Amino acid sequence: MAELILETKGLKKYYGKQLAVNDVSLHIPKGSIYGLLGPNGAGKSTILKMLTGLLYPSGGEIIVFGEPWDRRHLKRTGALIESPALFGNLTAYENLLVHAKLIGLPKERIYEVLEIVELKDVDKKLVSHFSMGMKQRLGIAIALLGNPELLILDEPANGLDPIGIQKLRELIRSFHEKGITVILSSLILSEVSQIVDHIGIISGGELKYQDKINPTENLETLFMKVVNGVEKQ
Repeated sequence: MAELILETKGLKKYYGKQLAVNDVSLHIPKGSIYGLLGPNGAGKSTILKMLTGLLYPSGGEIIVFGEPWDRRHLKRTGALIESPALFGNLTAYENLLVHAKLIGLPKERIYEVLEIVELKDVDKKLVSHFSMGMKQRLGIAIALLGNPELLILDEPANGLDPIGIQKLRELIRSFHEKGITVILSSLILSEVSQIVDHIGIISGGELKYQDKINPTENLETLFMKVVNGVEKQ
């Protein structure tokens, strides 16, 4: 069995009396690109927020790097949850400098991540003048500042045009080649099928399917079967 970088055991989340995430047990292999899939409102973002400490679980357990989850593990984790929080009146470099100072990183790392996300040539341009794709890549650059072993991306292709999506796909593949484990949620199944090697499908707050992706199987067909209750985990 592959070594797991992260797993959850019976993860639950209530909002008041409403159960949003119910008994979810994820298995994320080290070095994988894991796609967390599901319809809108399925619970994907809630799960990712619990994995990054933005929400506290109502029950269950999160194991990361072989240990029970603790805030100190965030130093080894990068995340882009929903839209990146950016200062439009600052440049890309200045946005990264703010975050680098907060976590005590040298300025040299800023240029490294700008090069990784292909924003080095526009490091002096105000972020308010960035395209949506450039803003997403800058958000990912912020997540990469601390040299994470685990990168969590929530709908990173949201709002991107086809060119932006292609650049993002190439970027995520490059993380995989660098040995960074990636967990990403997405609604764009055709794009996910070209990137991920493992998938989990969430529906109604429950994990309905989890496995290594089969390159000969149509992901959209599998997704519809699982969501509609035709195929079980």
